[in-house]
Amino acid sequence: MTELDFEVVNVIGWISYRQELDLAALADTFRERREIMSVTYEPADNHWLQTNFEPDGTYVAFYRSGRCSITGVDSIEQFEDVVGRVNAVMRDLLEFEFEPESKVANLVVTASLDVPVHLEKLAVLLGLEQCEYEPEQFPALMYRDPDSDAVINVFSSGKLVCTGLSCHDAIDSALSDFNSKVKQ
Repeated sequence: MTELDFEVVNVIGWISYRQELDLAALADTFRERREIMSVTYEPADNHWLQTNFEPDGTYVAFYRSGRCSITGVDSIEQFEDVVGRVNAVMRDLLEFEFEPESKVANLVVTASLDVPVHLEKLAVLLGLEQCEYEPEQFPALMYRDPDSDAVINVFSSGKLVCTGLSCHDAIDSALSDFNSKVKQ
């Protein structure tokens, strides 16, 4: 297999508090917390509470179901740090004794084939049943890896964006397999 270097550009994950959340009350309380930069709760527009946590402005969305989603961090370590900061605030407010479950759900990574790509030819090479390419709607070929949950967007410049996987090893494997198919 041929290795492709990749860079994590976004980590998306969630925390579960195992109880329903009163979003209006949380919004009021969050506005008084110094750990939270901004709070937006407009139930007529969105059914979730939007926040940005200090010090880096990480986006955390809270849902009535008791879950919150975290996005906009660029490493698993940073995700775990944000989980700790969010849990510290929530522990003060909800006074729970358990450790909330958290999980990285998706890593968004970029990579490069280092050569320009003819996307129509690539769609035929990879198999039209695994590819979507409609340049009038989106400038990249979308490849759905049949062996994993990876979705790889390929741009004519050779740049790649891979989503759908949650660990480095799976991403490395999917990108290496993709690179081997393309280099045939």
